[in-house]
Amino acid sequence: MAGKNYTHQLDAKNRMRIPAKLREELGENYSITVGTGGCLYVYTEEQAKEVKASLKNINAFREKQLKAARFILYNFWDAEEDKQGRILLPENLRKYARIEKNVIVFKGPNCVEIWSEEVWNEYFNDVNFEELADAMDILKQNG
Repeated sequence: MAGKNYTHQLDAKNRMRIPAKLREELGENYSITVGTGGCLYVYTEEQAKEVKASLKNINAFREKQLKAARFILYNFWDAEEDKQGRILLPENLRKYARIEKNVIVFKGPNCVEIWSEEVWNEYFNDVNFEELADAMDILKQNG
């Protein structure tokens, strides 16, 4: 299932749908927080617990680690679906991900990701295939 993306739009009340196939994978209780590249990460309940547990292992005297952990935890939000299966995206998450209307929901390598369509297009606008090949070589060596 990795690699499939879905295009959606926020409605007037800043709600969106997680596609049914992905909702099944996420289960009843899932959380959303900030991700890398300007997207949002959507974690299953178990994944969210793992992420939060890993953040407890940071060195509280390393400012960059502490700042990152605070930012991730501050932005964690437990999604609540309405009767139509829509979730509200809070303002802080919309602002971080620059989501105004069009969104792409993507089954990423580690979790479901939510992107602003514009940010998604910017992110992949300047793909360097040589760098991709190098990254794939590293993955093959480690796998």
